[in-house]
Amino acid sequence: MSNKQSVNILPSFPIEQIKAEFLTALNQHQTIILSAPPGAGKSTVLPLWLLATPMADNTIYLLQPRRVAAKNIAIYLASQLGESVGQTVGYRLRNDSKVSAQTKLEVITEGILIQLLQQDPELAQASLILFDEFHERSVQGDMAFALARDCQQGLREDLTIVLMSATLSTEQLTAQLPDAVSLYSQGRSYPVSTQFFPVPNQVFWRDHALNVIRQHALHHQGSTLVFLPGVADIRYLFDQLSDQPQALPADLIIEPLFGDQSLAEQQRAMQAVTGQRKIVLATNIAETSLTIDGITLVIDAGFEKVARYDVQTMTNQLTQQAISKASAIQRAGRAGRLAPGHCIRLYGEEDFQRRPEQAAPAILQSDLLPVLMEAARWGVSALTELPLLDQPNQALTNQGWQALAQLNIVDEQQKLTKHGQQVAQLSCHPRFAHMLVAAKSIAAETDDLRVLNLACLLAALLEERDILSREASRDNADIGVRVDLIVSKNRAGKTHGAIARIVQQAKQLARQLGHTWQGQVARESSGLLLAFAYPERIAKKRSQQSSYLSSAGKGLTLSDSDSLCDETFIVAANTVKLGNEQRISLAAPVNLAVLEEWQVVEIIAREELNYNEQKDAISASIKRYLGAIVLAEQTSQTQLTPELITAMWHQQLAKKGLAWLTFSDDVKALLARIRWLAANAPELSIPCMDDSWLLANLAEWFDPYVGDIKKKSALLALDFMTMLHSVLDYQQQQALEHFAPLAFVGPTGRKCPIRYPSDSTSALVGKSPIVSLPMQEVYGLSDSPQVGDSTQVTQGNGINLTLELLSPAGRPLQVTQDLAGFWQGSYQQVQKEMKGRYPKHFWPDDPANAQATNKTKRFM
Repeated sequence: MSNKQSVNILPSFPIEQIKAEFLTALNQHQTIILSAPPGAGKSTVLPLWLLATPMADNTIYLLQPRRVAAKNIAIYLASQLGESVGQTVGYRLRNDSKVSAQTKLEVITEGILIQLLQQDPELAQASLILFDEFHERSVQGDMAFALARDCQQGLREDLTIVLMSATLSTEQLTAQLPDAVSLYSQGRSYPVSTQFFPVPNQVFWRDHALNVIRQHALHHQGSTLVFLPGVADIRYLFDQLSDQPQALPADLIIEPLFGDQSLAEQQRAMQAVTGQRKIVLATNIAETSLTIDGITLVIDAGFEKVARYDVQTMTNQLTQQAISKASAIQRAGRAGRLAPGHCIRLYGEEDFQRRPEQAAPAILQSDLLPVLMEAARWGVSALTELPLLDQPNQALTNQGWQALAQLNIVDEQQKLTKHGQQVAQLSCHPRFAHMLVAAKSIAAETDDLRVLNLACLLAALLEERDILSREASRDNADIGVRVDLIVSKNRAGKTHGAIARIVQQAKQLARQLGHTWQGQVARESSGLLLAFAYPERIAKKRSQQSSYLSSAGKGLTLSDSDSLCDETFIVAANTVKLGNEQRISLAAPVNLAVLEEWQVVEIIAREELNYNEQKDAISASIKRYLGAIVLAEQTSQTQLTPELITAMWHQQLAKKGLAWLTFSDDVKALLARIRWLAANAPELSIPCMDDSWLLANLAEWFDPYVGDIKKKSALLALDFMTMLHSVLDYQQQQALEHFAPLAFVGPTGRKCPIRYPSDSTSALVGKSPIVSLPMQEVYGLSDSPQVGDSTQVTQGNGINLTLELLSPAGRPLQVTQDLAGFWQGSYQQVQKEMKGRYPKHFWPDDPANAQATNKTKRFM
């Protein structure tokens, strides 16, 4: 029985024009793609239609990518029904929800849907999922869709999925979802005129933005929305504009709007003002979903901050990038929601035209650990088993699986371990969840709940941006300072903003662990707990004052004046790129003995041989390693066996490369011949012997000769010609001499060295070797000589030598692979010139049938 709900919908929304078409599609298709411009009513009207359909017999989920949009839309939809939120329409966020037994339409975030599906893979209580603003393609959005699609295709054929957005790439989606029907609605927006005010110097773009705001926004009759890349830019412009309040019009207020604000602060920036105008300084959070009343002017800086996973540093790095055309159009459209508007772009029109149509999906450039853990929790062992719209890079995927295995979250088959199942129940990053589960065990074993309190606080703290200002944190990376600040603020009852969110999240995590969070924390355990989350970022101080080496082998630095510089061991919780350095921005000191006690790390002792370049001698030592960090070293009395010596030379070659052996010119010439013949006569099965092959096959040509050699000088004295020849069998050696000879023997009987090319292996195919000799010595040859004809069927299957024909003075006269063509063509011009310059030498009219000579005419 359907729920027939009375709805107070204004009939003027453009989406009403496709209501019948949409409801028909809803009855006939399980997947719908709906493209509707801003103002059409897809978020605020369409969901209410569903309450009067059989869909309302079960729960309808409306997904929003942002918390503030989810809450605001839920409140608006409830008001349209004449109800308070939490009755027919409710919302559910991570730490805030208002739903009841009567709730039929739930507005949720993408992360909430993932958890609902993981708890109930059939999503038995749901009838329909609406993905709003689907074009944003967040990591959680892509994962939520993949799980919902998998549920629909494998478990719930009756589950309906609707993808909605103003700027969807409909053609691409239709190709990827062949069962989907595509609908389009007109929008309700007023014309928006556009101007381009490109910044003269990108270094000073903030000052340019400030000037444009002062010239155009302060005296604009409506309200203004300014799109800026990040929070630091918002704060800078806010301070500059607010610094002289007497210079601002009396009816003008300035509000910031960004993701890290509380919901109350965000709602204040969006709410209508009576008798006043406002300038809202916002990040891309204001592009979609959020309606800011009264905006008729948009100023767009054209940039956004995105988190990109850096493979080298294994961290998310916040980088600034140009927005796509789709985002630019979305931003401009905010000025035309209620009346004709205007958009000023702080970049040029040509710049706009060069931008990509859509931004790259976040899943292609993000930390994959949360995605992979959810995949393992879903029961798949590879992301390719999920219907993701875009598959991440395989190397990043493999690295992510390895990291989860190191944390004991998944086993070798990519299945959740027992520990991983506990980790997956916690609403935070897998690294922090792993830390929390470990902290619970430590707290139980030591009977000290302060450790668990600290772990909850650290997990919440690390999911926020740094609570200290950039200036305050520049020379102070100690995470303990942040912990002390939060604890003291909480004790004094003065939490707000980011600190309030951290405390709230800490309490939420504690509840998930069956614990009640309290303010007392074991601050001294910060390093131990961070080591559980980031074992590869345990770092030891180097000889330099502020330089550290991590267990993963990465170089890290602290500010020279940072108090942590006095610590031998630290754990880096967060790093940022600063020029060529990886600067530690959050860390804690740690005691190595404590890490060993709690089995956070594994110390490995290895016996190694080392070659001393200065002494030209080998020494044996025993080293204790923590990953790439050498903790201790002592001399070993182990006898130097051939196996150990050979392994040491392998180590040197891996470090220095083959050039360290300083091959002679003869050896280099031999290798060039072998490589050339291997490339041009593959039927001979001769190994290519390029550098990578030689390093990978040391056992074949190198190892049999070096087991008793303890000095490099003796190593370099080896007969490398014989060593390399020995790799070839008898037939291959004969083929080398016959088809890639060392020299060309011309008609005079003189041996002229052949120079074989030294290009990369792939470039050697068809490449002609070169021989240089006087022109008189090839008289009598009617065709170019060849090499490499291993088929021996008919002459002409080989490769022509490149002949560099020289004058009597040894200067090049002609370079050719077509001797016959040269004789019949440009030779006459050469002959004429040479007769005048070298009259004592023989310059025949018919060189192809003349006698070759290396003498002057007098002695012929």
